[in-house]
Parts: sequence; C-alpha cells; structure tokens
Amino acid sequence: MQMAWFMTMFVFTIAFFLVFFAVYFFRPKKDDRIIPANREKELLDPEEISLPHRAEPNWPATIETSSGKTAEASIASITHGSGFIKSPMKLDIGEKFQLTIHLPDRTPLQLRAEVIWSNLHLPVEKVVNLGMGIRFIEAGEDALCLISDTIAQHGMTVKTEETAPSG
Repeated sequence: MQMAWFMTMFVFTIAFFLVFFAVYFFRPKKDDRIIPANREKELLDPEEISLPHRAEPNWPATIETSSGKTAEASIASITHGSGFIKSPMKLDIGEKFQLTIHLPDRTPLQLRAEVIWSNLHLPVEKVVNLGMGIRFIEAGEDALCLISDTIAQHGMTVKTEETAPSG
C-alpha cells in the first residue's frame, strides 16, 4: 500500500516538474510578442498600405435567374472580383445568376455572378441602399478589361480631386 502511494507521488512530482520546465523555458520572450491585429496597421508605413480598388460606376444592368425571372438593377460599386448591385429582386445567398451590364456606346457585357450577402431582408428605414453583394464567377476578357479600366479611371479621378487646390 505504501509503495503504491509512493509511486503515485513520484509520478505526480515528475509530471509537475516537466510541466514547469516546459512552461518556463518555452514561454515567449519579449522579442517574440504577438502584435494584436488592431495594432498591426499602426506599425506599417501608411504609404505601403494598399487601399481596396473600388469604383462606383452606377451602370444599369439586368439580372436573370436560372428560373427565368428577370429584374432591372444598377451596379453601384465594383471591384476586380466583386460588386454591389441595387435591385428590388430578392435572391438567396449563394444563388447564381446571369448579369447583363448595359453600357453606353458598347455591347452589353454578360457575367455570371453569385450572391454573397444581401440587405434586402432588412427594414427599408435601416438601409441606405437596398441590394446585394455579389462576386463574379465567370467574366469574359472584355468585362475584366472594362472593370480594370473603370477602377483605374476612378482612382485617377479620386487622386486629382484630393490634390486639387481648394479655393
């Protein structure tokens, strides 16, 4: 009986010192501190932080679902791979649809898109612009070039507005 008690105490003592050793010697050093994500941006040079490339073209568009329903929409905001469309048509998150963008002096662009978020279920008084966030699934070369050009032009417009002297 005493031998079992002695062996149990011995095993617990060894385990305690192993845990103490591991915690003490493998703890993070002062140089190994983890920077919280909210403070990480403060340490970066503001010139190196890239802003999201976004434009607000307000292009008219048409949504066509796989069930054949169609609705008019407007591209309120666009990036290289996603956008925000204003439309009264309620689509489920994850639903894929055909998006036709009607541009002046150009043939309409055909894109496949998927709904990634929506605010159409919220009360009207709580939302500034009713619509859906979408991501592009399939886009032709013409569409990609047009989106890139629009974003680049929008970026140049914003920079000239910022640098223009105010009088």
